[in-house]
Amino acid sequence: MFMPGDYIMYSNYGVCIVDEIKDKIIDNEDKKIYILHPFNDNRSRIMTPTDNNRVKIRSIMTPEEAEEVFHAISNNNIISISNRKLREQAFIKIIKEGNPIELVWIINTLIIEESEKIAEGKKISATDRKYLEKAEKLLYLELSVSLNLEIDQIKDRFTNRLIEKI
Repeated sequence: MFMPGDYIMYSNYGVCIVDEIKDKIIDNEDKKIYILHPFNDNRSRIMTPTDNNRVKIRSIMTPEEAEEVFHAISNNNIISISNRKLREQAFIKIIKEGNPIELVWIINTLIIEESEKIAEGKKISATDRKYLEKAEKLLYLELSVSLNLEIDQIKDRFTNRLIEKI
């Protein structure tokens, strides 16, 4: 169980801070719930049972695990699904699960595609842009907190590493 003050990853929301743990009656059952707030938003509050199985809640990665994420950046770690609908389903699943290495796959795939499109004088689709931004937001914020660096530093480091690997 997490404790107040812990940084956690909460499904689609990203990095959250555990504010407190309370007892609450839910469906005639006494349950413990986490009161969370997203890392960059002190106004929002999220309440979720501590034993919630429908959303992924995990500790944020350690600095060592964060460094492993940077080693996963490669033009080989991409998602090669040509069917747009299946690819979107894969992106949705990865974002919901929040596995950092799989988020790298989305970012790698879409940054490489974007650079290819730019070379052709085109842009990536609005849908791909949305998934790229969501994956970047989730991953870069967690890396930022884990490594105690600014998000811009993380994004620059990620992009530079990918450029080295292309």
